Amino acid sequence: GTLIYWNIGPKGSEEPSAKIPYAHDMAIWDMKWHPAGHLLATGSNDRQTKFWARNRPGTKQGLDDDGLDAYDGSGGGGDNAEILHAEMELGNHVGIVIGRRGATIIAMQRQTKTKMHVDQIRRVLQIEGTARQIETVKKRVGALLERVSTENEERGPMGGGF
Repeated sequence: GTLIYWNIGPKGSEEPSAKIPYAHDMAIWDMKWHPAGHLLATGSNDRQTKFWARNRPGTKQGLDDDGLDAYDGSGGGGDNAEILHAEMELGNHVGIVIGRRGATIIAMQRQTKTKMHVDQIRRVLQIEGTARQIETVKKRVGALLERVSTENEERGPMGGGF
């Protein structure tokens, strides 16, 4: 899930104060601020609790001019790369890409810093990220599917004659 928060009150604005795409691999269920306002804990459907830090309110030390830590969400060195959408056909290997309890796709999202969704009806993997991230995902998923296909060929047809 994406983490977004706003400053409210007289100095607040309609624009978010911070936005962290892919903060969690799945939906964020709960969040709680530290009483001093510099730590945020988030809990997610991905069974992780994460802690986010910023300077204490009123201090500017270590922050950019706008008071927020620099993060562009591209996962690629701050070059503000454009976020793209792509699809990859999975055929009969939808379950392989999802993995047991979603472990395969969740691990791949973390490693590549992309957002992915398997459309089980259309049998495609939907990918959201920079061009470089999408290319990496396609290579990794392609290698996984190739390995599965090779293993299936080596085993031969199931239920062969004895």
